[in-house]
Amino acid sequence: MHFDFLFKSAHDILARAERVLIVAHKKPDGDTLGATAALRRWCRQQGKAVVNYCQDEVPPQYLYMHGADRYTNDPAVFDERHDVLVVMDCSDLRYAGVHDHVARLSVPESRRRPVLINLDHHATNEMYGDLNLVDADASSACELTHRFFESVGAEVTQDMATCLLTGILTDTGHFSNPATTREAMEAASRLLQLGAKMHDVSRNIQRNKSVEALRLWGSVLSRLKFNERMGVASTVIFDSDLVDGVTEEHVQGVSNFLNQFLEAKVIMVLREMPDGQVRGSLRSAEDVDVSQIAKLMGGGGHKKAAGFAVPGRIVEDAAGWRVEA
Repeated sequence: MHFDFLFKSAHDILARAERVLIVAHKKPDGDTLGATAALRRWCRQQGKAVVNYCQDEVPPQYLYMHGADRYTNDPAVFDERHDVLVVMDCSDLRYAGVHDHVARLSVPESRRRPVLINLDHHATNEMYGDLNLVDADASSACELTHRFFESVGAEVTQDMATCLLTGILTDTGHFSNPATTREAMEAASRLLQLGAKMHDVSRNIQRNKSVEALRLWGSVLSRLKFNERMGVASTVIFDSDLVDGVTEEHVQGVSNFLNQFLEAKVIMVLREMPDGQVRGSLRSAEDVDVSQIAKLMGGGGHKKAAGFAVPGRIVEDAAGWRVEA
């Protein structure tokens, strides 16, 4: 009942809007793209002028989704007039990459500040919206978006269903990780009934590894270390690994793969970034809240899946891997 009221409030706000700006988070994945693309499609059906923003480019494997080729990374869109700003699948505005842009929205009195809607499923969400549609029990932002559409009686087209199914499948590891719930599976079933193209999702998201990518995975797996006392398995991806046509997309999914098949309390994958940062990806199939670990290092996420970024480079020593400033 509580969420029905929130959903109705969001619907009423969007119904009154003429111009809507929808934000996906940095380094976009299937969930943030699926949710924002589906909402864009629905807003367009309602006759709204819509802009989808993402700081980073949409990875090629997601371009099968309707509207995935229509994101802009031009921050100038925040200087335009919008009635509503919707941020999806982001626990905070820094993760969305728009903290400074939103701060600028204390615009001159002659222009009205947009209503900020925050739709998310991360337990660490900072409740930064004027309206917060946040449910940490949801498997994904796409599951929550589907519930929004169902609650307000919106028509979900085949294109929208495919986008939403993408997010549910990517965030549940195709129903293999702890985010998998009865509600997630029921939502996926209803989306399939609405015509979601399961084959397109599977072909682009699961069967998308090149020979070069699998060779890289072999190198990453060969570096795997296990701390028996702490129950932590870890490996690293060096910046130098991404050569000869190997890109960021090729290394996605390593932490989920290890969490699915490795007997460990915590999985940690450290990845060197070109900007001098090291990004950490944490996973757990045990009763360990990795979001609290990530939070200690300025990150966040879910109890079973979280991440962080710290400055430095990866160094190997007798104790294992460490990040050296």
